[in-house]
Amino acid sequence: MARKLTDVERMNLDYLRETLCQVLEPSQKNKAASVASALVRVRGDVVTDEDIKRIVGKYGKEAQVALTAAVCSEALDPVDGQDGVYTLRVPPQVEGADGAGEKAEGDAGTAGAVDENEPAPEVVDTSETVEEPAAADGTTAAEEPAAATDPTPADASKPGDAQVPEASAQPGDAAQPAPPARAEKPGRSSAPRTQRGRLRRVGKGSPSHPTQLSEVPYVRRGGPAETEVRAKILELDQRFWMNGWLLSHPGAYTLFERQLTAINDALVNGALPGDITRRQLAYQMGGDEKFFEYGSDGHKLLRAMGMEDVIRHRPMPKPDLLYHAPRRRKHMRVLVTENLDPWLDVHDLMYEEGRTTILGERIHAVVLGGGTPILEHNRLALLLDTLGADSVEVLYWGDIDRAGIDIMVRLRDVLGEHYPFAPFTPAYQLMIDKAQERYPDPADNEQTCQVNLGMPDMSLMCDDLTEEAAAYARSVVEGCRLIPQEILTRRDL
Repeated sequence: MARKLTDVERMNLDYLRETLCQVLEPSQKNKAASVASALVRVRGDVVTDEDIKRIVGKYGKEAQVALTAAVCSEALDPVDGQDGVYTLRVPPQVEGADGAGEKAEGDAGTAGAVDENEPAPEVVDTSETVEEPAAADGTTAAEEPAAATDPTPADASKPGDAQVPEASAQPGDAAQPAPPARAEKPGRSSAPRTQRGRLRRVGKGSPSHPTQLSEVPYVRRGGPAETEVRAKILELDQRFWMNGWLLSHPGAYTLFERQLTAINDALVNGALPGDITRRQLAYQMGGDEKFFEYGSDGHKLLRAMGMEDVIRHRPMPKPDLLYHAPRRRKHMRVLVTENLDPWLDVHDLMYEEGRTTILGERIHAVVLGGGTPILEHNRLALLLDTLGADSVEVLYWGDIDRAGIDIMVRLRDVLGEHYPFAPFTPAYQLMIDKAQERYPDPADNEQTCQVNLGMPDMSLMCDDLTEEAAAYARSVVEGCRLIPQEILTRRDL
């Protein structure tokens, strides 16, 4: 049975889950919570490569690749000087609260140990120190009650010098003031515990008064108040409560009643056009333009109710992707180029000359991949969604080297079955033909520093090439050589 998580661990789990959801493709997001929980439960202060393999090992091969990349890039920080060893990447405030809680526990434990082992007279001296600000005469007011209860004032005034030998020589005398010591013990140890609890509640609501969706409790039956709220929920469109989540979390309706009512009115009246952006739609419905932002409470609420796909809006592309699509089409073929120079050539042919074919292939849009950035944060899929086409086929064109082929294979895996994917074979064939004319021996091509990269799967690129071209390309890549995209110019296209 899994151990119960602490408050800080639960906060870390929620943070890591949301972080992983932001970078995983939709088909893998349902695994984010399980992976985050396993990361938080790893014993010790560090996570190793073996831990990562164990955590993602229960999923399929494609999922393992995606989850491992997401965990290493977003959830872990490498430990300096140690290969394969990482620490969890959590917010500083969570780490501070955790440290404060541990410190408070340590202080409370230390205080308890002192109370049990210290001689009784020293505890009396501590209580005098606490009451000292209330005394007008300082030490004189504290010495008078000590003199009235102790026949040896000299010992009471110098506990550091006389208490230890007195306790060892006369254990009976040391045991007499023990009841006052036990009375002081709860007061001394309760202060750190109060501080610890207060630190954990900073910035959070309570189950009875939640301030965010994560604080809304599950309510199985509830009382009259919950019954009244559920009656209001049942008045909404049935898609709000069909899966039962909103009925079992009536606090979510209370927290977001204004937004839910606005969404319900829009659904009933058919006022969801689908041609405005997520922020524009959110502002029209409730006034908060960021309510539907990915990772926000509004987005989580829609997902929990099973209505994420019901609220239609215009997808937004990532602003860091450079692309050119002259017009919207029902079926589109999109060319993704690794480097800028070929992208400019294709763009100019389409923009200036109105070309719709490149090397004999029909092309409707061109995207600059820029190397590995095209693989991050589901960038390309989000861009393709904004094109508004019923179907999109992706063609990839990059350098013929280990890194270029590896990027192409990984991009195919990232897109999965959602978009048909193929290499831009006419360009690769022409690149190899020109390289063979210039360097009949493949080993004469430009040397690269990619010896640390493994040999990629060449079948994706070579299957549609001629046998001679495929053999030449394999020799180039195996020898860590390079045929760059720039071997072709605008005239060749």
